[in-house]
Amino acid sequence: MTHTVRESGPSQYTLTVEVPTERVESRMLDVARVFQRQVAIPGFRKGKVPLDTVRKEYAAEIEKEFLDRFIPEAVHEVLQEASLVAIVPPSVPNLRFTPGQPLSFELVVDTAPKVEVKDWKGYPLKRRIRKVEAAQVESMLQQLREESAVFEDVSRPAGDGDVVLIDVQRLDANGQRLKGTLQKGARILLGAPELLPDLQKGLLGAEAGQERTVTVNYPADYRQTDMAGQAIGYVIKIRQVQFRRLRELDDAFAKEIFGLESLAQLRERIEQNLNMEDEQRWRRDLESQAIDEIVKRHPMELSPRLVSYMLENVVQEQTQGRQVSADLQKQLEEHYRPGVERSIRREILLIALAKQEGLEVTQDEITQQILRMQESDPRNASRVRQHYSSPERRASLAESILEGKALQKVVEAAKLEDEVLPPVATEGAPAGR
Repeated sequence: MTHTVRESGPSQYTLTVEVPTERVESRMLDVARVFQRQVAIPGFRKGKVPLDTVRKEYAAEIEKEFLDRFIPEAVHEVLQEASLVAIVPPSVPNLRFTPGQPLSFELVVDTAPKVEVKDWKGYPLKRRIRKVEAAQVESMLQQLREESAVFEDVSRPAGDGDVVLIDVQRLDANGQRLKGTLQKGARILLGAPELLPDLQKGLLGAEAGQERTVTVNYPADYRQTDMAGQAIGYVIKIRQVQFRRLRELDDAFAKEIFGLESLAQLRERIEQNLNMEDEQRWRRDLESQAIDEIVKRHPMELSPRLVSYMLENVVQEQTQGRQVSADLQKQLEEHYRPGVERSIRREILLIALAKQEGLEVTQDEITQQILRMQESDPRNASRVRQHYSSPERRASLAESILEGKALQKVVEAAKLEDEVLPPVATEGAPAGR
Protein backbone atom coordinates (compact mmCIF):
# COMPACT_ATOMS: atom_id res chain seq x y z
CA MET A 1 0.00 0.00 0.00
CA THR A 2 1.39 3.37 -1.03
CA HIS A 3 0.44 6.90 -0.03
CA THR A 4 1.36 10.54 -0.52
CA VAL A 5 0.73 13.33 1.99
CA ARG A 6 -0.07 17.02 1.52
CA GLU A 7 -1.18 19.74 3.91
CA SER A 8 -4.78 20.78 3.23
CA GLY A 9 -5.60 23.14 6.11
CA PRO A 10 -4.69 24.15 9.67
CA SER A 11 -3.20 20.99 11.21
CA GLN A 12 -4.94 19.00 8.48
CA TYR A 13 -3.42 16.56 5.99
CA THR A 14 -4.87 14.82 2.94
CA LEU A 15 -3.38 11.46 2.02
CA THR A 16 -3.82 9.82 -1.36
CA VAL A 17 -3.77 6.06 -0.82
CA GLU A 18 -3.49 3.20 -3.32
CA VAL A 19 -3.86 -0.49 -2.49
CA PRO A 20 -2.38 -2.91 -5.08
CA THR A 21 -4.69 -5.22 -7.00
CA GLU A 22 -3.12 -8.36 -5.52
CA ARG A 23 -3.94 -7.34 -1.96
CA VAL A 24 -7.46 -6.30 -2.89
CA GLU A 25 -8.09 -9.61 -4.65
CA SER A 26 -6.70 -11.60 -1.72
CA ARG A 27 -9.02 -9.87 0.77
CA MET A 28 -11.99 -10.16 -1.61
CA LEU A 29 -11.37 -13.92 -1.78
CA ASP A 30 -11.32 -14.11 2.03
CA VAL A 31 -14.74 -12.41 2.19
CA ALA A 32 -16.11 -14.59 -0.63
CA ARG A 33 -15.08 -17.76 1.22
CA VAL A 34 -17.00 -16.59 4.30
CA PHE A 35 -20.07 -16.13 2.09
CA GLN A 36 -19.45 -19.55 0.52
CA ARG A 37 -19.75 -21.24 3.93
CA GLN A 38 -23.00 -19.43 4.74
CA VAL A 39 -25.11 -19.12 1.57
CA ALA A 40 -27.56 -21.60 0.14
CA ILE A 41 -28.37 -21.63 -3.60
CA PRO A 42 -30.91 -24.00 -5.20
CA GLY A 43 -29.12 -27.04 -6.60
CA PHE A 44 -26.25 -26.89 -4.10
CA ARG A 45 -25.89 -27.94 -0.51
CA LYS A 46 -25.12 -25.21 2.00
CA GLY A 47 -21.37 -24.60 2.05
CA LYS A 48 -20.83 -26.46 -1.23
CA VAL A 49 -21.64 -23.69 -3.70
CA PRO A 50 -18.68 -23.12 -6.10
CA LEU A 51 -16.71 -20.02 -5.20
CA ASP A 52 -17.09 -18.49 -8.67
CA THR A 53 -20.86 -18.88 -8.42
CA VAL A 54 -20.89 -17.21 -4.98
CA ARG A 55 -18.83 -14.26 -6.26
CA LYS A 56 -21.16 -13.85 -9.20
CA GLU A 57 -24.48 -14.18 -7.33
CA TYR A 58 -23.41 -12.08 -4.33
CA ALA A 59 -21.02 -9.66 -6.02
CA ALA A 60 -22.55 -6.49 -4.54
CA GLU A 61 -22.83 -7.92 -1.02
CA ILE A 62 -19.23 -9.23 -1.10
CA GLU A 63 -17.89 -5.87 -2.30
CA LYS A 64 -19.76 -4.02 0.45
CA GLU A 65 -18.56 -6.41 3.14
CA PHE A 66 -15.01 -6.14 1.83
CA LEU A 67 -15.05 -2.33 1.94
CA ASP A 68 -16.69 -2.24 5.39
CA ARG A 69 -13.95 -4.47 6.76
CA PHE A 70 -10.91 -3.36 4.82
CA ILE A 71 -11.17 0.45 4.75
CA PRO A 72 -10.91 0.88 8.57
CA GLU A 73 -7.90 -1.47 8.59
CA ALA A 74 -6.26 0.43 5.73
CA VAL A 75 -6.89 3.79 7.43
CA HIS A 76 -5.29 2.54 10.66
CA GLU A 77 -2.30 1.15 8.75
CA VAL A 78 -1.65 4.24 6.66
CA LEU A 79 -1.94 6.56 9.68
CA GLN A 80 0.78 4.53 11.40
CA GLU A 81 2.96 4.62 8.30
CA ALA A 82 2.53 8.41 8.02
CA SER A 83 3.03 8.91 11.80
CA LEU A 84 -0.21 10.89 12.07
CA VAL A 85 -2.60 10.89 15.05
CA ALA A 86 -6.16 11.85 14.15
CA ILE A 87 -8.05 13.86 16.78
CA VAL A 88 -11.39 13.33 15.01
CA PRO A 89 -12.44 10.36 12.84
CA PRO A 90 -10.77 10.80 9.43
CA SER A 91 -12.99 11.19 6.38
CA VAL A 92 -12.55 8.99 3.31
CA PRO A 93 -13.60 10.90 0.19
CA ASN A 94 -13.02 9.93 -3.45
CA LEU A 95 -13.12 6.17 -2.93
CA ARG A 96 -12.51 4.42 -6.25
CA PHE A 97 -13.00 0.69 -6.47
CA THR A 98 -13.38 -1.55 -9.51
CA PRO A 99 -12.86 -5.32 -9.14
CA GLY A 100 -9.59 -6.34 -10.77
CA GLN A 101 -8.11 -2.84 -10.32
CA PRO A 102 -6.14 -1.15 -7.50
CA LEU A 103 -8.26 0.37 -4.75
CA SER A 104 -7.66 4.08 -4.19
CA PHE A 105 -9.06 6.70 -1.83
CA GLU A 106 -8.24 9.96 -0.12
CA LEU A 107 -7.91 10.28 3.63
CA VAL A 108 -8.48 13.64 5.33
CA VAL A 109 -6.79 13.69 8.74
CA ASP A 110 -7.06 16.41 11.36
CA THR A 111 -4.27 16.47 13.94
CA ALA A 112 -3.64 18.47 17.09
CA PRO A 113 -1.93 21.80 16.34
CA LYS A 114 1.76 21.83 17.21
CA VAL A 115 2.03 24.50 19.86
CA GLU A 116 4.63 25.58 22.39
CA VAL A 117 3.17 26.95 25.61
CA LYS A 118 5.64 29.72 26.40
CA ASP A 119 3.62 32.14 28.51
CA TRP A 120 2.04 30.19 31.37
CA LYS A 121 3.57 31.50 34.59
CA GLY A 122 2.62 34.45 36.76
CA TYR A 123 -0.98 34.90 35.62
CA PRO A 124 -2.84 37.49 37.77
CA LEU A 125 -5.69 35.45 39.24
CA LYS A 126 -8.23 36.42 41.89
CA ARG A 127 -9.18 34.03 44.66
CA ARG A 128 -12.74 35.16 45.31
CA ILE A 129 -13.56 33.95 48.81
CA ARG A 130 -16.97 34.25 50.44
CA LYS A 131 -17.09 34.01 54.23
CA VAL A 132 -19.80 31.85 55.71
CA GLU A 133 -22.22 33.93 57.78
CA ALA A 134 -24.35 32.76 60.69
CA ALA A 135 -27.48 33.44 58.61
CA GLN A 136 -26.33 30.86 56.03
CA VAL A 137 -25.86 28.25 58.74
CA GLU A 138 -29.34 28.95 60.13
CA SER A 139 -30.88 28.84 56.66
CA MET A 140 -29.30 25.44 56.02
CA LEU A 141 -30.43 24.25 59.45
CA GLN A 142 -33.99 25.20 58.60
CA GLN A 143 -33.70 23.39 55.26
CA LEU A 144 -32.56 20.24 57.06
CA ARG A 145 -35.50 20.64 59.42
CA GLU A 146 -37.87 20.83 56.46
CA GLU A 147 -36.33 17.77 54.84
CA SER A 148 -36.65 15.71 58.04
CA ALA A 149 -40.31 16.61 58.60
CA VAL A 150 -42.64 13.85 59.82
CA PHE A 151 -45.85 13.25 57.85
CA GLU A 152 -48.96 12.22 59.80
CA ASP A 153 -52.24 11.13 58.19
CA VAL A 154 -55.22 13.37 59.06
CA SER A 155 -58.97 13.05 58.47
CA ARG A 156 -59.82 16.62 57.51
CA PRO A 157 -59.75 18.89 54.43
CA ALA A 158 -56.30 19.80 53.17
CA GLY A 159 -54.98 23.27 53.96
CA ASP A 160 -51.81 25.29 53.36
CA GLY A 161 -48.75 23.47 54.69
CA ASP A 162 -50.37 20.04 54.30
CA VAL A 163 -49.10 17.37 51.95
CA VAL A 164 -51.61 15.74 49.60
CA LEU A 165 -50.79 12.24 48.37
CA ILE A 166 -52.45 11.78 44.97
CA ASP A 167 -52.83 9.64 41.84
CA VAL A 168 -53.08 11.88 38.78
CA GLN A 169 -53.94 11.20 35.14
CA ARG A 170 -54.00 13.58 32.20
CA LEU A 171 -57.18 14.18 30.18
CA ASP A 172 -57.46 14.70 26.43
CA ALA A 173 -59.37 17.54 24.74
CA ASN A 174 -62.63 15.57 25.15
CA GLY A 175 -62.11 15.00 28.86
CA GLN A 176 -61.14 11.33 28.40
CA ARG A 177 -58.29 9.79 30.37
CA LEU A 178 -55.10 9.45 28.33
CA LYS A 179 -53.55 5.99 28.48
CA GLY A 180 -49.99 5.85 29.77
CA THR A 181 -50.25 9.13 31.73
CA LEU A 182 -51.25 7.77 35.15
CA GLN A 183 -48.83 8.80 37.89
CA LYS A 184 -49.35 7.18 41.28
CA GLY A 185 -48.25 8.41 44.69
CA ALA A 186 -47.32 11.99 43.82
CA ARG A 187 -46.75 14.25 46.85
CA ILE A 188 -47.94 17.85 46.61
CA LEU A 189 -47.06 20.41 49.30
CA LEU A 190 -49.85 22.98 49.44
CA GLY A 191 -48.57 26.52 49.72
CA ALA A 192 -45.17 25.69 48.17
CA PRO A 193 -43.83 28.70 46.19
CA GLU A 194 -43.31 26.64 43.02
CA LEU A 195 -46.82 25.11 43.03
CA LEU A 196 -48.93 26.37 40.12
CA PRO A 197 -51.95 28.45 41.28
CA ASP A 198 -54.57 26.28 39.53
CA LEU A 199 -53.23 23.13 41.18
CA GLN A 200 -53.11 24.87 44.57
CA LYS A 201 -56.70 26.02 44.18
CA GLY A 202 -57.87 22.63 42.94
CA LEU A 203 -56.43 20.75 45.92
CA LEU A 204 -57.26 23.10 48.80
CA GLY A 205 -60.01 21.57 50.89
CA ALA A 206 -59.57 18.12 49.35
CA GLU A 207 -60.20 15.06 51.51
CA ALA A 208 -58.98 11.47 51.31
CA GLY A 209 -61.06 9.37 48.93
CA GLN A 210 -62.24 12.28 46.77
CA GLU A 211 -61.70 12.50 43.02
CA ARG A 212 -61.35 15.94 41.47
CA THR A 213 -61.00 17.26 37.94
CA VAL A 214 -58.58 20.17 37.68
CA THR A 215 -57.56 22.30 34.70
CA VAL A 216 -54.05 23.73 34.97
CA ASN A 217 -53.08 26.78 32.91
CA TYR A 218 -49.33 26.55 32.36
CA PRO A 219 -47.39 29.82 31.93
CA ALA A 220 -45.73 30.55 28.59
CA ASP A 221 -42.27 30.22 30.14
CA TYR A 222 -42.98 26.89 31.86
CA ARG A 223 -39.87 24.72 32.08
CA GLN A 224 -41.47 21.81 30.17
CA THR A 225 -41.76 23.41 26.75
CA ASP A 226 -44.33 20.90 25.47
CA MET A 227 -46.77 22.12 28.17
CA ALA A 228 -45.90 25.82 28.19
CA GLY A 229 -48.83 28.11 27.42
CA GLN A 230 -51.36 25.26 27.44
CA ALA A 231 -54.45 24.51 29.55
CA ILE A 232 -54.35 20.82 30.48
CA GLY A 233 -56.98 18.86 32.38
CA TYR A 234 -56.28 16.22 35.01
CA VAL A 235 -58.35 13.81 37.06
CA ILE A 236 -56.90 13.58 40.57
CA LYS A 237 -57.61 10.85 43.12
CA ILE A 238 -56.91 12.01 46.70
CA ARG A 239 -55.28 9.09 48.48
CA GLN A 240 -54.35 10.81 51.73
CA VAL A 241 -54.03 14.20 53.39
CA GLN A 242 -51.00 14.48 55.66
CA PHE A 243 -49.99 16.99 58.30
CA ARG A 244 -46.34 17.98 58.03
CA ARG A 245 -44.83 18.21 61.49
CA LEU A 246 -41.46 19.87 61.83
CA ARG A 247 -39.14 18.62 64.53
CA GLU A 248 -37.79 20.93 67.23
CA LEU A 249 -34.28 22.18 66.62
CA ASP A 250 -32.56 20.78 69.69
CA ASP A 251 -29.86 18.31 70.69
CA ALA A 252 -32.25 15.40 70.11
CA PHE A 253 -32.70 16.52 66.47
CA ALA A 254 -28.92 16.53 65.93
CA LYS A 255 -28.50 13.13 67.61
CA GLU A 256 -31.45 11.23 66.09
CA ILE A 257 -31.18 12.53 62.53
CA PHE A 258 -27.42 13.09 62.09
CA GLY A 259 -25.81 11.04 64.87
CA LEU A 260 -24.14 14.11 66.42
CA GLU A 261 -23.90 14.97 70.10
CA SER A 262 -25.56 18.37 70.08
CA LEU A 263 -27.20 21.08 68.00
CA ALA A 264 -24.04 23.16 68.40
CA GLN A 265 -22.02 20.36 66.81
CA LEU A 266 -24.51 20.19 63.95
CA ARG A 267 -24.10 23.94 63.38
CA GLU A 268 -20.30 23.45 63.30
CA ARG A 269 -20.65 20.62 60.78
CA ILE A 270 -22.90 22.76 58.56
CA GLU A 271 -20.40 25.63 58.69
CA GLN A 272 -17.54 23.27 57.78
CA ASN A 273 -19.51 21.90 54.81
CA LEU A 274 -20.41 25.40 53.60
CA ASN A 275 -16.74 26.41 53.80
CA MET A 276 -15.75 23.29 51.84
CA GLU A 277 -18.36 24.07 49.19
CA ASP A 278 -17.06 27.62 48.90
CA GLU A 279 -13.49 26.37 48.57
CA GLN A 280 -14.56 24.07 45.73
CA ARG A 281 -16.30 27.05 44.11
CA TRP A 282 -13.33 29.42 44.28
CA ARG A 283 -10.94 26.68 43.12
CA ARG A 284 -13.13 26.07 40.05
CA ASP A 285 -13.22 29.83 39.50
CA LEU A 286 -9.41 30.03 39.70
CA GLU A 287 -9.11 27.25 37.14
CA SER A 288 -11.57 29.01 34.84
CA GLN A 289 -9.55 32.23 35.08
CA ALA A 290 -6.33 30.33 34.34
CA ILE A 291 -7.90 28.72 31.27
CA ASP A 292 -9.08 32.11 30.02
CA GLU A 293 -5.54 33.47 30.40
CA ILE A 294 -3.72 30.59 28.70
CA VAL A 295 -6.19 30.57 25.78
CA LYS A 296 -5.97 34.35 25.37
CA ARG A 297 -2.14 34.33 25.37
CA HIS A 298 -1.79 31.46 22.85
CA PRO A 299 -4.00 32.19 19.82
CA MET A 300 -4.31 29.36 17.33
CA GLU A 301 -6.31 28.50 14.24
CA LEU A 302 -8.55 25.49 14.67
CA SER A 303 -9.50 22.98 12.01
CA PRO A 304 -13.10 23.60 10.87
CA ARG A 305 -13.69 19.83 10.79
CA LEU A 306 -12.57 19.50 14.40
CA VAL A 307 -14.87 22.31 15.55
CA SER A 308 -17.81 20.95 13.54
CA TYR A 309 -17.31 17.43 14.89
CA MET A 310 -17.15 18.54 18.52
CA LEU A 311 -20.02 20.98 18.06
CA GLU A 312 -22.21 18.27 16.56
CA ASN A 313 -21.51 16.01 19.56
CA VAL A 314 -22.49 18.77 22.01
CA VAL A 315 -25.72 19.60 20.16
CA GLN A 316 -26.61 15.90 19.93
CA GLU A 317 -26.08 15.56 23.67
CA GLN A 318 -28.18 18.63 24.47
CA THR A 319 -31.05 17.52 22.22
CA GLN A 320 -30.68 13.87 23.39
CA GLY A 321 -30.39 12.80 19.76
CA ARG A 322 -33.80 14.17 18.78
CA GLN A 323 -34.35 15.66 15.33
CA VAL A 324 -34.64 19.46 15.48
CA SER A 325 -35.50 22.06 12.87
CA ALA A 326 -32.76 23.67 10.78
CA ASP A 327 -33.35 27.03 12.51
CA LEU A 328 -33.04 25.51 16.00
CA GLN A 329 -29.96 23.55 14.92
CA LYS A 330 -28.34 26.79 13.77
CA GLN A 331 -29.27 28.58 17.00
CA LEU A 332 -27.86 25.76 19.12
CA GLU A 333 -24.61 25.72 17.14
CA GLU A 334 -24.21 29.48 17.49
CA HIS A 335 -24.93 29.24 21.21
CA TYR A 336 -22.46 26.43 21.94
CA ARG A 337 -19.70 27.31 19.45
CA PRO A 338 -17.72 29.72 21.72
CA GLY A 339 -17.67 27.16 24.55
CA VAL A 340 -16.69 24.33 22.23
CA GLU A 341 -13.81 26.31 20.71
CA ARG A 342 -12.61 27.34 24.19
CA SER A 343 -12.74 23.72 25.32
CA ILE A 344 -10.73 22.54 22.28
CA ARG A 345 -8.07 25.22 22.79
CA ARG A 346 -7.87 24.41 26.51
CA GLU A 347 -7.33 20.71 25.84
CA ILE A 348 -4.68 21.30 23.16
CA LEU A 349 -2.74 23.78 25.30
CA LEU A 350 -2.87 21.81 28.54
CA ILE A 351 -1.79 18.55 26.88
CA ALA A 352 1.04 20.42 25.16
CA LEU A 353 2.11 21.94 28.51
CA ALA A 354 1.98 18.54 30.19
CA LYS A 355 4.34 17.12 27.55
CA GLN A 356 6.67 20.12 27.86
CA GLU A 357 6.88 19.71 31.63
CA GLY A 358 7.20 15.93 31.54
CA LEU A 359 3.96 15.30 33.41
CA GLU A 360 2.67 11.72 33.38
CA VAL A 361 -0.29 9.68 34.59
CA THR A 362 0.25 6.27 36.16
CA GLN A 363 -2.10 3.30 35.96
CA ASP A 364 -2.53 3.57 39.73
CA GLU A 365 -3.77 7.16 39.36
CA ILE A 366 -6.30 6.04 36.76
CA THR A 367 -7.49 3.22 39.04
CA GLN A 368 -7.79 5.57 42.03
CA GLN A 369 -9.84 8.04 39.99
CA ILE A 370 -12.22 5.28 38.93
CA LEU A 371 -12.57 4.18 42.57
CA ARG A 372 -13.41 7.75 43.61
CA MET A 373 -16.12 7.93 40.96
CA GLN A 374 -17.54 4.62 42.19
CA GLU A 375 -17.54 5.81 45.81
CA SER A 376 -19.29 9.05 44.88
CA ASP A 377 -22.09 7.10 43.15
CA PRO A 378 -22.39 3.67 44.84
CA ARG A 379 -25.61 2.77 43.04
CA ASN A 380 -23.86 2.95 39.66
CA ALA A 381 -20.48 1.63 40.80
CA SER A 382 -20.69 -1.45 38.57
CA ARG A 383 -21.61 0.69 35.56
CA VAL A 384 -18.65 2.99 36.20
CA ARG A 385 -16.32 -0.01 36.47
CA GLN A 386 -17.70 -1.51 33.25
CA HIS A 387 -17.50 1.85 31.44
CA TYR A 388 -13.78 2.16 32.15
CA SER A 389 -12.94 -1.48 31.41
CA SER A 390 -12.01 -0.63 27.80
CA PRO A 391 -8.48 0.63 27.02
CA GLU A 392 -9.89 3.52 24.97
CA ARG A 393 -11.93 4.93 27.87
CA ARG A 394 -9.07 4.49 30.32
CA ALA A 395 -6.85 6.38 27.88
CA SER A 396 -9.44 9.16 27.69
CA LEU A 397 -9.59 9.32 31.49
CA ALA A 398 -5.79 9.43 31.65
CA GLU A 399 -5.80 12.40 29.28
CA SER A 400 -8.34 14.17 31.48
CA ILE A 401 -6.19 13.58 34.58
CA LEU A 402 -3.15 14.86 32.67
CA GLU A 403 -5.02 18.04 31.73
CA GLY A 404 -5.89 18.52 35.40
CA LYS A 405 -2.25 18.20 36.40
CA ALA A 406 -1.17 20.77 33.82
CA LEU A 407 -3.93 23.17 34.89
CA GLN A 408 -2.92 22.81 38.54
CA LYS A 409 0.64 23.70 37.55
CA VAL A 410 -0.59 26.91 35.89
CA VAL A 411 -2.63 27.85 38.99
CA GLU A 412 0.30 27.15 41.33
CA ALA A 413 2.55 29.40 39.22
CA ALA A 414 0.02 32.27 39.19
CA LYS A 415 0.05 35.48 41.21
CA LEU A 416 -3.00 35.21 43.46
CA GLU A 417 -4.90 38.12 44.92
CA ASP A 418 -7.61 37.51 47.52
CA GLU A 419 -10.99 39.19 47.08
CA VAL A 420 -13.72 38.80 49.72
CA LEU A 421 -17.18 38.54 48.19
CA PRO A 422 -20.35 39.68 49.96
CA PRO A 423 -22.23 36.93 51.82
CA VAL A 424 -24.87 34.89 50.07
CA ALA A 425 -28.35 36.35 50.49
CA THR A 426 -30.59 34.00 52.44
CA GLU A 427 -34.35 33.84 52.33
CA GLY A 428 -36.45 33.69 55.45
CA ALA A 429 -37.00 30.21 56.79
CA PRO A 430 -40.33 28.57 55.90
CA ALA A 431 -42.88 28.88 58.66
CA GLY A 432 -43.78 25.18 58.79
CA ARG A 433 -46.49 23.69 60.97
